[in-house]
Amino acid sequence: MILNRYLTKEVFLSFGATLLVLALIVVGNTFVRLLASASSGNLPVDLLGSLLLFGSIKNLIRLVPVALLIGMMLAFSRLYRDSEMTALRASGVAPRHFYRAIFTLVIPLSLVLGVMVLYAAPRLEIHNQELRREVQQRPEAAGIPAGEFVSAGRNNNSYTILAEHIDPTQTTMERFFIRVRDGKNEILIWARSAILFIDSVNAERFLQILDGYRYENDPVRGGLSIIRFGEHGIRIPLRSFTGGSDIESVDTLDLLRTPTPESLAELQWRFSIVLSAPVLAFLAFPLSYTAPRQGRYSRIALGILIYGLYANLLATARGMIEKGDLPLWLGMWWIHLALIALGFWLLRRYYGKPV
Repeated sequence: MILNRYLTKEVFLSFGATLLVLALIVVGNTFVRLLASASSGNLPVDLLGSLLLFGSIKNLIRLVPVALLIGMMLAFSRLYRDSEMTALRASGVAPRHFYRAIFTLVIPLSLVLGVMVLYAAPRLEIHNQELRREVQQRPEAAGIPAGEFVSAGRNNNSYTILAEHIDPTQTTMERFFIRVRDGKNEILIWARSAILFIDSVNAERFLQILDGYRYENDPVRGGLSIIRFGEHGIRIPLRSFTGGSDIESVDTLDLLRTPTPESLAELQWRFSIVLSAPVLAFLAFPLSYTAPRQGRYSRIALGILIYGLYANLLATARGMIEKGDLPLWLGMWWIHLALIALGFWLLRRYYGKPV
């Protein structure tokens, strides 16, 4: 029991430190990317915190398995460096004793990860997509900040927009001006207000301009024609904010009820994220074996390489299942079995026999 607690503590501390470092990297990278979008006018500033929260949680869930692999390898590499592993093996401590400590941590961690991936992640994705749809319907998503001239296009095909004020709901632009140049035609529109919306039928973005004047060159009569209108619509290309796949927001039980290739691929992908934690934990112990005079971090690069190959194989298999190029019964399971087989081979090579 003393040995079990000691090994579990070592693995937990290394895993926690690794996950914290990876979390800081992910959150920092997500924040910088979103901040760049906000500064360029693609993203409303008031939604920055919510998008950062949802994006960071989503990415952090997927980092748990690799953090477990690296953390365990760091913990066991330290035991090899300080000759504690040599003393333990000389005292008759077998690999099964290490695995007992490992899975004391991994089993509850996998259960928590399963709840997050199968239940919480789809709901987080729903909220994330709702925020992104709101972003697309905001004037800021068109690159129209309040009180600033915004121009797009070039030469004879361009437009310039000014919204003096945007109301607190961030949907209505007040005292709105737009100049559109299309070939030789030039149109000026000034209106009391304008509303940006997305057409639910064809998904195109429109400006609904209310109570204004339209000034346009008259090529027939010459001069300038002035038209007063109560409501006027104009289609305008807006900057898009890329969202995730809709299948990611589907509940796990709903995926089971709709056995399409896309649903089954997503279902296997979610189970693979959960299974990757115990699979990588099983591999980490023999993979961290360090010979005398070998550096502590000599195997970390190999572990990261194996994880990269593992993750890429899973992603490739997911795409092949969606296209129907891979049988559903084979799916992604063979990749997990291949990694487990590698773990058994390393155990036999370094310790003379399996667990």
